[in-house]
Amino acid sequence: MALSFDRLAEIYDKTRGLPHVTMEKVVRVLVNGLKECGNILDAGVGTGRIAKPLQDLGFKVVGIVVSTTMLKSS
Repeated sequence: MALSFDRLAEIYDKTRGLPHVTMEKVVRVLVNGLKECGNILDAGVGTGRIAKPLQDLGFKVVGIVVSTTMLKSS
């Protein structure tokens, strides 16, 4: 049985993405709010479009998601 997000994995980020400048602002806000956190849990990580930039900045991020297809499309 395919999960609903499995069908959307290939186009998820394209249809729900933010403009690059906006995404940079979102990440900056998250970094400021999470700077005291040692570990971050991203429940519903999807394709990792939020988790990956945080990891790239040195945060330890663990993501969980029910659709492995979403993870594979990232």
